[in-house]
Amino acid sequence: MDDVLLTKYVLNEANEMEAANVRKWIAAHPDNEKYYLQFRFVWEASQRLAPEHRVDEEAAWQRFLQRRERAGGALQRSRQGVSRRLGWLRIAAGLILVSIVAYYFLLSGERQLLGADYSATDGPSTDTLTDGSIITLDVQASLRFSNGPFQRQRQVKLHGGNVFFRVAPDGDRPFVIQSGEVTVTVLGTAFHVRRSGDETTVAVESGKVKVDGLGRVVELTARQQVTINTLTRQFEQDVNSGLILDHTPLWRIAELLEETHGVTIVIARDQLRDLPMTTTLRDGTLDERLNIIAETLGVTVAQQGDTIVFK
Repeated sequence: MDDVLLTKYVLNEANEMEAANVRKWIAAHPDNEKYYLQFRFVWEASQRLAPEHRVDEEAAWQRFLQRRERAGGALQRSRQGVSRRLGWLRIAAGLILVSIVAYYFLLSGERQLLGADYSATDGPSTDTLTDGSIITLDVQASLRFSNGPFQRQRQVKLHGGNVFFRVAPDGDRPFVIQSGEVTVTVLGTAFHVRRSGDETTVAVESGKVKVDGLGRVVELTARQQVTINTLTRQFEQDVNSGLILDHTPLWRIAELLEETHGVTIVIARDQLRDLPMTTTLRDGTLDERLNIIAETLGVTVAQQGDTIVFK
C-alpha cells in the first residue's frame, strides 16, 4: 500500500474510491491492519509533537485575489486549483511529519512500535511476513520482524532457534537479520539461520547471503554454510557437495528434490508435512536420497506412475 494514499486517508483527503481501496486493503490481512494502526499512531504522535501551523485556505485565497487585482488580472488561476495545491501541500507536510516522528521512534529504541513478533511453541510454524517473505520457525524459535514506514531495511532480530527464510525480492530495501553479534544480509536466496546462545549457523540452499561476524565478512552461495561462535571466537566455513538440511520440514525437502532431480513429489498426509530433518544429503542418486529420508523420518516412499509419494 502506498504511504501517500495512507496519508490522504488519514487526513480525510482521499476520494471515495481511494478510501474504499484503503479499507479493503486493511481488511484483507491482520498485518495490513497492524501496519495501518502503526502508521496512524505515528501520524497522531507527529501531531502532538509538531507545532500548531494550520493553513487558512480562505485567507490564502483572499490574499491571492488581492495580489491578482494589484497585478491587473494578469494571473488567471481557479480557486479550485489553488485548493487542490494546498491539499497536496498538506499531504506532503503530513508525510514529512510522519517521517520525522518515525525516525525519532527508531532512534529512541522504540522499534517495537513498527514490528511484529513470531514464535513457535508446540510445533513448526510457517508465516508470511508483511513484505511477502515466508518464514518457517522450528520449535522454540522466535524472532521480531520490523517493516515499518520509512525504514530503509527490512529487519529481523532472531532471539533464538532455527528459522528457514524465503525472502521476497526488494532491490530498494535489503533484508537484514541480526543474530546476536552476527549480521546476515540477504542478496536474494533461501536459507536457514539457527541461533543457540552465542553460536549462529547460516546454511544456504539457493542464492547468496552475506554474513558479517567477528570482524570478518563472507558471501555464501548454495550448499555453503558458516558457523560463528562469538564466545569462543570460532569462525568455521564449510562447502558441502550436497543438500544442507537443518531441521528442514519434509515439504521443503520435497521441493528441493523436485528442483534437483526434476521429479514430482507428493506428501500423502498432512501430518507428515512438517516432519523435520537435519543432515546433509550428499550428491547421489534420487533413490539413495529417498532411502535416507525414509529411514530417518520413518516414512514410506512409493512410486505411482511418474510421481513419488511420501506416506
